[in-house]
Amino acid sequence: MTEKGFSKFLKKQVLLIGLLYMGDYLFFFFEQNYFNTYIDHVLFLPELYISVMVMSSAIIGLITMFVWGIISDNTRTKFGRRRPYLLLGIIAGIAMMFFGLSLDYRLCLIIDVFIIGIASNAFLVAERALIPDTVEVEKRGQANGIINSISYIGLLIGVAFLLIGNELFGIPDPRPGADGTIITQEGHIILLSVGGLLFAIVGIIGFFFIKEKRVSELPEKKKFFAELKKTFNYGELKTQKEFFKILAAFLIFQTGISSIMPFLFIFIFDQGLTTLQLLLGIVIAFPFVFLASIYLGRLSDKFGRKRFVPISIIIVSIGFLIMPFASGNYILFMIGLPFVLLGVLALVTPLNAWSQDLLPEEKRGKFTGIFNIVNTVSQIIGSIVGGIVAMVFGIPWIFVLVPIFFLASIPVFLKVKETVNRE
Repeated sequence: MTEKGFSKFLKKQVLLIGLLYMGDYLFFFFEQNYFNTYIDHVLFLPELYISVMVMSSAIIGLITMFVWGIISDNTRTKFGRRRPYLLLGIIAGIAMMFFGLSLDYRLCLIIDVFIIGIASNAFLVAERALIPDTVEVEKRGQANGIINSISYIGLLIGVAFLLIGNELFGIPDPRPGADGTIITQEGHIILLSVGGLLFAIVGIIGFFFIKEKRVSELPEKKKFFAELKKTFNYGELKTQKEFFKILAAFLIFQTGISSIMPFLFIFIFDQGLTTLQLLLGIVIAFPFVFLASIYLGRLSDKFGRKRFVPISIIIVSIGFLIMPFASGNYILFMIGLPFVLLGVLALVTPLNAWSQDLLPEEKRGKFTGIFNIVNTVSQIIGSIVGGIVAMVFGIPWIFVLVPIFFLASIPVFLKVKETVNRE
């Protein structure tokens, strides 16, 4: 963590933002997995109910993150303009705890879509705007590498709880003709309480210890509705051509990831691997992910954002093409898994830094909200395309989709201007 050129203050800032991302990864890992299993395992409702909840949550997220972005850009308090919104992580965390107590689908929908959807997106927009707010362009790649590496700890904790939860709270599915196991309501309550509590804690830590610019150093405050109106002004949006270029490129890239994510754990558990074999795969794969994140960040600061993007995408794509043949073959599975995790997790390090470089300085919150289109639209397109391929050809063949989208994004990324001065 002793990055060259990082002051003591900046190291602390980066580590704290990394902690926020760690809580973010864990919280949304739990939301995306245990909320869905709760509807299936506890309420015994059909998959359509899960789809309605996921889609509604995505729509609310797209709207609220954009709104919170405008509000945070124009917040002026002695605590800063982003930090106060980290405290809404407390509301989202408590709501996650209460989700496991509900036996009414309508209440689950209200908790996930409205309470968590509104509160968690305030946290997210503040968290994501903090990096370009506090780290200069020349060090932003390294900062993203460190932050992403720390965030993977949250993902590892989530995966560990997934395995432990299945071991401790799994019972035979009581439904007639059903195979496999389900997690009990008591198990969901315990797991969701852990995820919610940790999310609330990191929000509190971020609020008290992250430092922001003084109010006197911030640009003039603007009215909400004036900024909202400007967002739909073609003339103003036209001045942000490079931002929309990288948004389009990132959308194509992220759609590739989203095409496999709903089915990734299904594929992994379909392999019939023991817990020990799964843990061995994680132990082997994750060091590559950590190192790749750190060094891709450093390289993007030293040589520019776009230089290593095409070759990195091509190399990782080869690994994805291994996975359809890894079904039932543990050796191929162990070879392909690191490439899959590199593509899903590490490649975004220079791409995140690049997109942060192109956020308009005075409107980073608003444009962070606009950039959230990447996450929501890619989920819709990716999940539909991935679902069709899984139904027609089988789940293993969803991995072929990733290189298609990844390679299609390269020409678009190459049209985006370089943001790092390499002289």
